[in-house]
Amino acid sequence: MKTVFLAVFVFLSIIQVKAQVLENLDPLVTDRPGQGTDAPGVLSPGRVQVELGFLYQDDPISNQQLILYPNTLVRVGLVERVEFRASADIFQGGIGEPTYLSPIILGTKIGLTENRGIIPQSALIVNVTMPKEEPLEVSNPIATPELRLLMNHGLSKSLSLTTNLGISWANDRGTFQYPNHSYAASLDIGINDFLAAFGEFYGFWSQLDHSHLFNLGGAVLLLPDLQLDVSGGVVLSVNAPDYFVSSGLSVRF
Repeated sequence: MKTVFLAVFVFLSIIQVKAQVLENLDPLVTDRPGQGTDAPGVLSPGRVQVELGFLYQDDPISNQQLILYPNTLVRVGLVERVEFRASADIFQGGIGEPTYLSPIILGTKIGLTENRGIIPQSALIVNVTMPKEEPLEVSNPIATPELRLLMNHGLSKSLSLTTNLGISWANDRGTFQYPNHSYAASLDIGINDFLAAFGEFYGFWSQLDHSHLFNLGGAVLLLPDLQLDVSGGVVLSVNAPDYFVSSGLSVRF
């Protein structure tokens, strides 16, 4: 019995020390694990953050799968309220199918406002999907811009609402076509200093198509600069995959 009490005491002591350490450090804010929601937090100057993820997506109706391993986002803090971003995916259209590298996306996140009263924390992402000629499955003839407004509304000490609104432009053989719109709303819950959970609605629409999905999951902070996450989602409209599961790792240097 004494051994049990000693083990519990040591465990609680470690938790308390870890919490005190985390209070003295910048919180690790990632753009994972939500699929449609990016956080408005911007990296501090000189910091580098790598966010890696695995995703399996299935649509039994069309007999199509998508496997991303990994989807990669690299973030670099440049100056106060400004970060550089680069991302790309390695993916397959199903088990045993050919593997492709998506076009590289370059961009920046610019912090706009802090959360004060009714004013939310906000930021603007400006992305450009770079041209890629070959292979045809991932071709992008011209550079394609995207704008996304990110907002976080603090509801309580442990509860917040993160929203995103975005627009990009489809292109066909080097000519800009109709705009693609996106939205996302994520209810974020801080369970304690190490655990967080979320529920997210998000979707995409244009003059040709639309899709709407629901996603939920959580993240655990293993170290001040290391986070693991897991999530899964289901379709809310006919023009979307039936379900998907995802997991990821984020590390800050």
